[in-house]
Amino acid sequence: MERLCDLRAGQITITCSPCDRRGVYALNRLRQRFGDYASVLDVYLHLTQTCRWQREVGSRAPNVYGIGCRAKLDTLGLPQPRGLPSRT
Repeated sequence: MERLCDLRAGQITITCSPCDRRGVYALNRLRQRFGDYASVLDVYLHLTQTCRWQREVGSRAPNVYGIGCRAKLDTLGLPQPRGLPSRT
C-alpha cells in the first residue's frame, strides 16, 4: 500500500466525472494534515467522502445502470528526489 511519503509528485488531483468536481491538493499540505505515513487510500476516501455517489467500503456495487463515485486520483508535478523510498 502506498503512503504519502512514497509519492514523489508535487500535487495530487482528484476528479469525479458524475459530480463534475475537481480538486488539486499540494502534497506538502496533505502530509502536514494527515502525516507522512498516511495511506493514500485513506486520504482518498477522506477527500471524496462528500461525494453523493460515494458508498461504504465493502458495500455492494451498483448494477450496470447505477451511478457510483468515479473519482480518480492522479499526481501532478515533477518528481522531487528526497532520498531512498521507505520499505516498511
